[in-house]
Amino acid sequence: MNISVPVSWLREYVKTDITAKTLANALSLSGPSVEKIEKRGNELIFELEVTTNRTDAYSIFGIARESNAILNAQSLKSSLVKPGGLNLNLDPDKSKPLLLDIVIKDKNLCPRFTAIIVDNIKIQPSPAYIRNRLSASGIRAINNIVDISNYIMLELGQPMHTFDFDKIKGAKMTLRKSQKGESIKTLDGNIHKLPEGSIVIEDSERLIDLCGIMGGLNSTVSRRTKRVLLFTQAYNAQAIRKTTQALAFRTEAASRFEKGIDLEGVLPALSRAVYLAKQTAGAQIASELIDIYPDKQKSKTFRLNFNKLNNYLGINLEQSKSVQILKSLGFQTKQNPNQIVVTVPSWRTQDIESDVDLIEEIARIYGYHKLPSKLPTGETPQTKESDLKEVISLKNALKYLGLTEVITYSIISKNLLKVSKRSEKNSVELTNPLTEEWQFMRPTIIPSLLKVISENRHLSPSANLARLAAERAPGGTSDIRLFEVAKTYLPQKNNLPKQDLMLAICLADANFYQAKGVVENICNYLQRKMTFAKLSKNHPLLGQNQSAEIKSTDEIIGTIGAVKEEILNQFEISTKTYAIEINLTKIYQLPSSLPQYHPIPKYPPVIEDISAVVATVLPLEEIIDEVKKSGTPLINKVDVVDIFENEKLGENKKSVTLRLTFQKTSGTPTLDEANQVKEKIISHLEKTFRAKVRK
Repeated sequence: MNISVPVSWLREYVKTDITAKTLANALSLSGPSVEKIEKRGNELIFELEVTTNRTDAYSIFGIARESNAILNAQSLKSSLVKPGGLNLNLDPDKSKPLLLDIVIKDKNLCPRFTAIIVDNIKIQPSPAYIRNRLSASGIRAINNIVDISNYIMLELGQPMHTFDFDKIKGAKMTLRKSQKGESIKTLDGNIHKLPEGSIVIEDSERLIDLCGIMGGLNSTVSRRTKRVLLFTQAYNAQAIRKTTQALAFRTEAASRFEKGIDLEGVLPALSRAVYLAKQTAGAQIASELIDIYPDKQKSKTFRLNFNKLNNYLGINLEQSKSVQILKSLGFQTKQNPNQIVVTVPSWRTQDIESDVDLIEEIARIYGYHKLPSKLPTGETPQTKESDLKEVISLKNALKYLGLTEVITYSIISKNLLKVSKRSEKNSVELTNPLTEEWQFMRPTIIPSLLKVISENRHLSPSANLARLAAERAPGGTSDIRLFEVAKTYLPQKNNLPKQDLMLAICLADANFYQAKGVVENICNYLQRKMTFAKLSKNHPLLGQNQSAEIKSTDEIIGTIGAVKEEILNQFEISTKTYAIEINLTKIYQLPSSLPQYHPIPKYPPVIEDISAVVATVLPLEEIIDEVKKSGTPLINKVDVVDIFENEKLGENKKSVTLRLTFQKTSGTPTLDEANQVKEKIISHLEKTFRAKVRK
């Protein structure tokens, strides 16, 4: 995040005689980087880049605190002066204080809420120094009360808001989550339809604040305002972030709230606001202080070992120097013989998470440029190689299997999601889709491939995709064989979508055994063992009869099967189409099987074919297993040559032709030996499956 810092404003809190350029160089070496020094009128402006985790430095005083610590560490004379009014007495100035009823429905939405009412307000332009500083920081001055809220946000990093107290109906404010269908007109005059779960404030009749982002127009301070409600809070950062993303609406306040606010800095910011209101608007405190703070922010304490510190830095830094640096940054320290006990200040609780973070603080303030330049020694850490290399290799292998790669959009339309047989609630929907065609992140790739087949089914052989498909197989333009490797997106409660890398394949004008062969080739190439099993539940896209789950080590890694006719009809595809979807994320996490050496047989085999008529529902796997059992040890290999179905075979019957390979290590099997085993196999098939074997 970049912020603009007027140098005169910064010097109000950092008392030093060094030049602006020297100060900028010191900051860039050890703290937030000064990207540019710009002159606007009579004012010098630092354009600073502050890292996202350093929310404490999103303010003038935060930069002043950093500057003072850095300058002192570099032996440049400097002192830090705090803004006036941070500890102002907030007791009412009147004997009969005004009352305001505050209700917070969920404390998780607002960890701290402070507010106070001031009256006797005289609305007028702000003093010149406030107007000039706001203008130099890129904010338009409005009036002395509204300007205070912007001034405090820039000065202390604490966003705040001002309401015309007399416009709050019923003198009541309820902070809650927004409900479906609610909307609010904000200060900029725009009406926002709110997503569910946004943080809002309502009075007794209507919404008056879109919390953490912008106030409502119906409660704004005007020229006639006499009584003002000043309030500062901290909000749930995730809720603010979600709302700004959903509305595509981000303000200076939201950019701070969504990164987190120092809870202990909320009340001093309110005190400072009252102090400025007294100075610039003649304000008087007209109510008791409201401070709702149910769960106090806990301080963090770490033990930093001096030996560990010096090992990390590569130098022997004096213990007193380390303590001095930490103290200059606001840390409380207690020194023991070999370590420091360090208590983290409230404004650094978000980014200081361990003693290593303390070492980093000491190193940067001491000066990275002062540390010795030395290459690390020892073995280079071994990191897991990216899956990208394996994916590229797999794509090349698929090309040699006769498949054509396509790349389709990961964002699909509502209609294509409907075809996927997946509900909108169980899908990842874009909050601000560009068009109706790009509305949901796809949960499966198969419909996208079917759409490509549909769009290419009528192309002439001269068209690229059809020509490629026709060249690779004898089936003509209808024999389209496609694959895509991409991620799918499945929603997870209170988390980012689950994103698995998937391989999807669609084979038009194919049969199950061709699709099964593709899967077997893929698994052999990936060196992962796999098996096929019946579908454990109905698949939304694949038919139940000619489909299966692909398993490895008892884990489902994919599916294979014929696309349902109703799905094909929606894409106007008339040929039988098979689809495969394999989870590569799961496969790459599984151990690969090492290749085993098998010597080339010295003696030739004897090959025989048998054809058996069996029940249609009988799985081929069971038939092959029984053939191998009954033919042991002479039988070496069993292949399916042909499957034939015809009404002449009988109802619910099919003919399966198997090719049997008989082989021995001691010599070529004789014809009698082969026939004896063949008869044994036939007899076993007849008894086990009531098969009719053609002899």
